[in-house]
Amino acid sequence: MYLNLVEMILMRILFLLLSALFSLGLSAQTYSNYLDSIDRYVGDRNWGAAEVMLNKALKTEPANPNNYILLSNLGTVYRNMKKYDEALSFYNRALAITPNAVTIIHNRAALYLEMDSTKAAYKDYARIMNLDKNDVDSRYYHGMISMEYGDLESAKADFVEAMSIDKKNLNAKRGMAIWYKVNGDFESAVTLYNEIILEENRFANYIGRAECHLELGKLTEADADISEAQKLDPSNPDVFLLKARTAELYYRYDDAINYAKKALELGADAELVEKFIKKLKI
Repeated sequence: MYLNLVEMILMRILFLLLSALFSLGLSAQTYSNYLDSIDRYVGDRNWGAAEVMLNKALKTEPANPNNYILLSNLGTVYRNMKKYDEALSFYNRALAITPNAVTIIHNRAALYLEMDSTKAAYKDYARIMNLDKNDVDSRYYHGMISMEYGDLESAKADFVEAMSIDKKNLNAKRGMAIWYKVNGDFESAVTLYNEIILEENRFANYIGRAECHLELGKLTEADADISEAQKLDPSNPDVFLLKARTAELYYRYDDAINYAKKALELGADAELVEKFIKKLKI
């Protein structure tokens, strides 16, 4: 009788152990499966499905030490869904676990820029600069924000440092080109834009170089750059603002006014356009 009772107890313990082991195995397998699904959905830019899988993975193993990655990824998913407050919350949670994770700080800084929280982004980029002395992008964005604040000396220092870290880096060159343009050194800016455009066929590069060509009185070169920019983004108001400026320099005032009106239709700054048109009609 006692032997049967002991056997029953041992069988019960064995059953409980097997159940526990099975549950642990199932949990690990499920967590791994969720990760595979997350990678697939993020690759497909299926943000809604990625959100579901990320939340399920976090609930499956809430104590997993790698969950800071999932928290950061969930922040990025919400950022792509334009749910900025949720995105910020998850980036903050990820950084609470790994405060010096440069990639996550970069993600949060980019989010701050989308949220027009420029001061917060500025602090994050400064923090990255302290954490990683060779991070070029943080210096580029820190420099661009410095220019926005009117701190041209700080901006120049950022761009010079970025160029010294990697003289071939396109963002480093871009920042320096913009700095030259803002400070009226259009020849130096064009030289850098020439190098950038050889590597990168991008709207902003042609617009930036066209502005420099206009300032230098090189109308043919400016026309060519505006034409290339328009191919890349036909409905961008900046194209028509530059067309208006070019037409004015050719003394084609009616064309200039029509281009300016088109820029206004496409969303250009109304006050800027109205001042331009008023000047031509005087």
